[in-house]
Amino acid sequence: MALTVKDILELPCGQKMTLIAGGGGLNRPVVTVEIADYEFDPDVNYDASAGMDTNGFIITSFLFAKNDPSLILKSIKQMQENGMSCVAFKRIIYTELPTEVIAFADKNDFPVFTMENDLWFENIIFDIMYAVQFDDKVYLSEEKIDSMLSGTMTRSELDIILKGISLKLRPYVSVTYVSGDSLDAGRILRSFYLLKGFHSKGLMIRYGDGLFLITTSTRKDHKSHALIRQEAFELLGIPEDVSMGMSDVRHNTSLDRAFRESRQCWFASVAVEKNFDHFGQIGICRVLLPALKEEESVAFAKEILVAFADKSDLLETASEYVSTGGDIAKAAASLHCHQNTIRYRLGRIRELTGLQDVTDSELYLQLKTALIIDRARAMIL
Repeated sequence: MALTVKDILELPCGQKMTLIAGGGGLNRPVVTVEIADYEFDPDVNYDASAGMDTNGFIITSFLFAKNDPSLILKSIKQMQENGMSCVAFKRIIYTELPTEVIAFADKNDFPVFTMENDLWFENIIFDIMYAVQFDDKVYLSEEKIDSMLSGTMTRSELDIILKGISLKLRPYVSVTYVSGDSLDAGRILRSFYLLKGFHSKGLMIRYGDGLFLITTSTRKDHKSHALIRQEAFELLGIPEDVSMGMSDVRHNTSLDRAFRESRQCWFASVAVEKNFDHFGQIGICRVLLPALKEEESVAFAKEILVAFADKSDLLETASEYVSTGGDIAKAAASLHCHQNTIRYRLGRIRELTGLQDVTDSELYLQLKTALIIDRARAMIL
């Protein structure tokens, strides 16, 4: 299972905390940590239920209740109602809590801790978020992601992942894979675990040189998940020039399929040199990508491309012709040459490959297929 309040007590910061109420709630899950020193101040216009993640470990000095002890009970009731996991307070303003607060916490199994005054909030945040990130890495290790991508993961193994990761999955999920030379995966992953108010919607995990982002929602439509993805990308500063691939929206029990679709969509985006919005848009790549290692696929691509592999102008033209959907005018504009130049080069490609008698649409399809196979194999092998 995911980290619990009890697990947090085993961390270095937990060694400096003392349970004073709500001992029956030590098995509550913890997915993030939040500081609450103004969020519950009645004079501050802040919606704590909207701005704070559920299953959070709350740390506070009760600064907002400095002049009104009754606000402590009110805030803890709101924490409980909003799905927070527990609260730990530093005994600076209050050394003891009102008896009604202790009674409420015990009745509702809502753990309340005191912490030693030399324990810094920053240390707690680091310890807990590092532990959550480490726990996610255990359940979503590269080995286990490889198993999902290859389709060899068993149902029981997938169920363990679904129950163990910090993200509490809603009925529907999608997965996005993102990678590129400008992507600082380590920095982005560290920033993700410090995001405030996002951990109930998504989970990010590293894979190779890139990152997988799992998004979850009660809605099945692609637009809802694309908006969550966009929010994460903007918050994390993910560059616009990276290649990405997003799965279709699946039920959470098909998380492994969503991982496969995401990776295939990414391969397709790189192979045709444009980003697809989601897996359902990759067209012929759905057939080609699973067959990359087949002998006939390799032979087909080689027979076409080797004919003009040493002619950079023809390779460039074929690539642009394919990426523009077979539009000669667009290809010419992109390559800064006349349309007749594109037609001449395509004619040379026909001669060299023996495709003089095929239609324009057939030429486009064969060039596209060969380039997709060649580029995708270069990435995989």
